[in-house]
Amino acid sequence: MNFLPASKDERFKKWPEGWPPKDYFVDQHKVSLAQYKEFEQLVYSRASETQIESFLSRNKEVLALTIFLFCTGHHASWVYPKQQIRPASGDVSGLIPDYVLAGASSDGVSWFVLELKGADKDAFRTHGKRVCLSREANEGVCQLINYIDVSSRSQAYLRDELKLSGYREPCGILLIGIDEESDDEQVCIFKGAWNRLNTQVQIRSYGAVLRIVKEKIDFKNKG
Repeated sequence: MNFLPASKDERFKKWPEGWPPKDYFVDQHKVSLAQYKEFEQLVYSRASETQIESFLSRNKEVLALTIFLFCTGHHASWVYPKQQIRPASGDVSGLIPDYVLAGASSDGVSWFVLELKGADKDAFRTHGKRVCLSREANEGVCQLINYIDVSSRSQAYLRDELKLSGYREPCGILLIGIDEESDDEQVCIFKGAWNRLNTQVQIRSYGAVLRIVKEKIDFKNKG
């Protein structure tokens, strides 16, 4: 995986047209071993959603690396916490994803909505020989579908009111649970099928993010 960054000074001097504003830019290349170790401890102690959210809100470099799972963000990353994408109006509730993320690569800027559940929750459950989404995962997937649908229908509001220039229908990422859940062969097969068939709404474990962070740190240490 290519982790080689452009220099931050170069990026800020020659900010490409069409990139999101600098205000939400996060330099994911600054992720540290201390951040990795703290995150690892949280994940494998099966921390709650609240604990995970508290860590990520203080360590956006880790959060920004989430989109490396989708082969983007190598040129630059942006993190928008609690970004309202639909205001409340009458009987219609507002919509606020946990995070909106953007990543720039040679293919341009890609957008994502991120929903967090705890490392203490499982993404799937089994009924005999059948596998289905857990209650928490089902809730997260439904939230993401709603965010994506609203995003596709509210381009003017997102562009003009929220100044999310270039924001397009995003992909959804649900972070939940740990890798060990997939030790069950049935769960592993079903999870693989889900992510293969549902490319716009992906279910990933916190272990997957940990691996990306570790790869990034190892790459930095070789430089």
